[in-house]
Amino acid sequence: MAENGFLDLPAELRALVSFFDDDARPSVLVEFPNGRNDRVEKIYGNKVFQAISGKGGVEQLVRELGCEKWKDSTSHTGRAQRKEWRCKHVGKKHWALVCVGDAPVATEPQAQDEECHHGSQGATSNAPRKPESSEASPSSSTVRLMDWTRFDVPGLSPYLLFVKNFDWASTAVGSMDTWSMQLRLVVVSIMRNPAPRLIIWGEGKTFIHNEACAPLFGSKHPGCLGKPVQEAFAEAWSGIDAIIESAYQGQTTSHAHLPLTLRRSEIEEETFWDFTLLPIVGTDGRVAGIIDELSESTSVVRAERRRHSLLHVSERLTSAGTLKELWARLLTGLDFAIEDVPFAMVYSVVDDVPEAISPNLNVYPYCPTDRKAVFEGGVGCSLDNDAVTKEISFGKNKCPSVISDACYRAWSGGEPAMLSVSDNTLPENLKLQSPERANGCQVRNVLVRPISIQTKSRREVVGILFLALDPRCPYDSESQAWVQVLTDLIAKSATLITLPEEQKRAQKLADEINSALADQLRMSTLQVEASDAKFSRMAETSPIGMFLSAADGHPLYVNNAYLEMLGETREQFNSRAPQSIVWHDIVHPDDLERFLEAWKQVVKQKTPITVEYRLKRPWISLDRISGHEISGEYWLLANAFPEISSEGKVVTVQGWLTDISHRKFTENLLSQRLEDALENKRQTENFIDMTSHEMRNPLSAILQSADSILSNLNSAGVPILTEQMTIRHDVAEEIIDAAQTIILCGQHQKRIVDDILTLSKLDASLLVISPDKVQPPKLVQKAFKMYESEISRAGITTRLCLEPSYQDLNVDWVILDSSRLLQVIINLLTNAVKFTQHSKTRNINVSLGASYQRPTGRHHRVEFIPPRHSRPQTPKSEWAEGEELFLQFAVQDSGRGLSDEEMKSLFQRFKQASPKTYKRYGGSGLGLFISRELCELQGGQIGVSSVHGKSTTFTFFVRAKRFITNVTDEDKAKRPVLHSFSSASASPVAYGRRGSVQLTSSSGAVEDELSSQQTTSVNRATQSSKTRKPSRSGSTGLLHVLVVEDNLINQKVMSQQLRRAGCVVHLANHGEECLSFLQKTTFCESATRLDIVLLDLEMPTMDGLTCIRHIRQRQAEGSIQAHVPVIAVTANARSEQISVAIDAGMDSVVTKPFRIPELVPQMRNLIHEIEMQDFAQ
Repeated sequence: MAENGFLDLPAELRALVSFFDDDARPSVLVEFPNGRNDRVEKIYGNKVFQAISGKGGVEQLVRELGCEKWKDSTSHTGRAQRKEWRCKHVGKKHWALVCVGDAPVATEPQAQDEECHHGSQGATSNAPRKPESSEASPSSSTVRLMDWTRFDVPGLSPYLLFVKNFDWASTAVGSMDTWSMQLRLVVVSIMRNPAPRLIIWGEGKTFIHNEACAPLFGSKHPGCLGKPVQEAFAEAWSGIDAIIESAYQGQTTSHAHLPLTLRRSEIEEETFWDFTLLPIVGTDGRVAGIIDELSESTSVVRAERRRHSLLHVSERLTSAGTLKELWARLLTGLDFAIEDVPFAMVYSVVDDVPEAISPNLNVYPYCPTDRKAVFEGGVGCSLDNDAVTKEISFGKNKCPSVISDACYRAWSGGEPAMLSVSDNTLPENLKLQSPERANGCQVRNVLVRPISIQTKSRREVVGILFLALDPRCPYDSESQAWVQVLTDLIAKSATLITLPEEQKRAQKLADEINSALADQLRMSTLQVEASDAKFSRMAETSPIGMFLSAADGHPLYVNNAYLEMLGETREQFNSRAPQSIVWHDIVHPDDLERFLEAWKQVVKQKTPITVEYRLKRPWISLDRISGHEISGEYWLLANAFPEISSEGKVVTVQGWLTDISHRKFTENLLSQRLEDALENKRQTENFIDMTSHEMRNPLSAILQSADSILSNLNSAGVPILTEQMTIRHDVAEEIIDAAQTIILCGQHQKRIVDDILTLSKLDASLLVISPDKVQPPKLVQKAFKMYESEISRAGITTRLCLEPSYQDLNVDWVILDSSRLLQVIINLLTNAVKFTQHSKTRNINVSLGASYQRPTGRHHRVEFIPPRHSRPQTPKSEWAEGEELFLQFAVQDSGRGLSDEEMKSLFQRFKQASPKTYKRYGGSGLGLFISRELCELQGGQIGVSSVHGKSTTFTFFVRAKRFITNVTDEDKAKRPVLHSFSSASASPVAYGRRGSVQLTSSSGAVEDELSSQQTTSVNRATQSSKTRKPSRSGSTGLLHVLVVEDNLINQKVMSQQLRRAGCVVHLANHGEECLSFLQKTTFCESATRLDIVLLDLEMPTMDGLTCIRHIRQRQAEGSIQAHVPVIAVTANARSEQISVAIDAGMDSVVTKPFRIPELVPQMRNLIHEIEMQDFAQ
């Protein structure tokens, strides 16, 4: 287009031309100069249009598009030159033509349809046309086949099959194979729609509906299919004719609650519809039919209408004061229900009293149960109607009319009755027809409903309602519900009227109840306010922090103690109240994660929690005793629980904070002090062990040297220096006396060391009772034998007395801790010796009694010392079986006695009777204290009685069990092993694997029976690979002994003493030399004979424990071919140290100091037991 021509165009066309220049579609702007469509001029064509336009140009294009159709429209769509064109009127004489795409190519069946549609002669069969080639068949497509109007589609519903096989040729639309594509598409579409849809097609207005319409059309379905709509719905045609015609003119119309009268059952119903009519454009661009999207709203309209009628009735009934007023107001309310109630009549039921006789006079046999119905009025009916009976008696002479019979049945039975045309129960004169009501339709059904109320005794009918039903509405469930609500409404109003007194009383009672409830509510409110105030005061003054928080941590309430613990003021808290507490700034970093995990547990798991955590701020307090300031970490104990709503969500979190800083400070302080005490105790024990070890080693040498002196001097005529020189008798006596003094002092020093060890065990609660089998009298005799030399030297006479109680109970063997009992007897016996040796009369008597009851001390006039505290109980398994009894011992001396003041100091740690006692008699002051502790450990007590200047009696008792002798071998095997590791006593003790035995010299051995019962067989830690034959030489003849000792003095003294005792002695300085020597002995198939090893524990190079482990390991491997008897000779006297030695493989342990005459019998016994075991195997 030239520039001048472009500028001559209107502004709106210039913008359109500019758009066409950039459009990729063929576009052209044309003009009809004369305003007619017979001549056209091209104003502008874009480049794309110029490229595709043919010889005819614009004129040919306009002609193919059918310009004669444009004069009455502003837009048009058509096909030309095999393309789809959109034409738009853009001015008075201008049109814009735009190509919108290629025209679809019709398939062969479509061409045939078009041909048939334009009147070609062909078959009119209803059978669908088969495709002539597989290419045109939809079955070759992967898309599901939907068009059942042309093709056989499987799975059609019965109704679709009915529609498919319908005789459409007899209808205005013609046979199905002649249908246009638009008709096919619309029919297929509505048939698939689940909502009600119908089509009115063509000039004949043929009616086609889907299956969803069937319930709406009732008996018209399926007969209305294919018929003209004016014929199918003739009764409603007058209401929809104009609407359908408007839709055929191309107007889309929509209607709500359109009233239509339809005969879809026996009656013509009043119905209401919501629908939208959509025109369907045919191939020629004209309206070919209508789609109706419809739904029935009859129920909605009726329900709303009936609701309004009930509202009117209710409003009028509320103001009625009597039944007479009630019936009148009811009729006024029903008068409003013009559409739903064609007419109504009301009868009231009253007493049937004869007019000539008053019911108050007894001149006529009047029955108060006789009733009658009186006509109160009606709506929609004339009062002059013959059917209206003014009064109906329910007595013997009942009216035979239909209304009377209906009233009687309603009154007597209390059930509704129906008068209907269908069963000829409705009289002709009630088939009323009012032009103002129910659209002037004749009544077909009248419902008779009794109006009954509930009295105190029965249900009484007070009225009868005749209600004509709308003839245009079936009496369905909705209608029944409406009638029921109406009846209930009337009955309730009647009840309120007929029971005024009850109503007044009920109202008065309700007022009283309301008043009482109001008073109670006020009281409850006041109580709640008082409780809240009390709680608030308690919370604010509580020393415990209280808080209430939201689930997100936002604080809702905290008391003053809470803020004080966190180090905040109320002003600071209120200033940041809308925000959550920043715990990172408050909680100690080491406890923050644990604190947050506890909070998550409350919120997520909805369980209460208790958590301790620290704050960053320090804790500072004042020591109430010293007045000094103390500080530490600030510890809080938090208890919190969630408040859970009915939906299971956490609403709030409530809890308490307790300041436990002082408790934590005290715990830390106590823990530190406990650690310090334990460390001090450990160091003390180490010091005692070291002191004991260092004291026992020289003591052993001292005692053995003194023994050596005595043994040499006891051999009469033995020279000491040379063969020519002998000692004078008086000098020899002095030497003997000095040697005996050395022995006594050494034994005294040893007892002190033993007492200190026992005391340390008592302080640590490590001393326990280990029962074994013993005969108590022989235990006392053993104590006498152990101190026989001291007793003899002091000139004291000793005696053991068995009391009658002991003999009466026939006590023989008992189970108790013999070593602890012997230790107590020895302590009391040595005390008695010390205090008696300087008296004129020197007697010591030991009495032994027994009882089943706990002794009281009255027998010896003794008051026992109360136990200081509870003691650890010996396990029951240790006591084995047997009946329980108590053994009582009394040690009486003829010494100087004790005063009352001296007796008060007894049985206490490091306390003696008086300061003079130590100076005169010596001692450590521990003996009686230890005796008291040992008695209490054995379930007993100790006490003392004394006569100053005459005598003293120490009495004690212990708990024991009688040993059962008549048990089978199986019972003996099941009985627990009795063992004991006693503390050191006055004499050396040899400790074996299962027991301990006091060492005694061979010249004064304790009886064999006691020894055999107290010394059990040796269980070797390992079994040798090759046993040796038993030999009696070691147990009765010359002993070959290996002494392993690093202390040269002890080594020398011990070897000399052993040689004098008739032993062959070999020496080794440590464990490695011991192992080397064993390789040369008979235990390893060498020539050197060896019977036993005396092995020290504390040695350089290789200690005794390591050495014994090597020995037992070599026995197990077979390099040592027999069990080597080994006795540990050590100054380590603690029971734990002895147990370690036994566990390492020692056969026995002897604590220093010891005497060789006491050790040799133990060596022979051990060798004999091992030989017997080897022989038995």
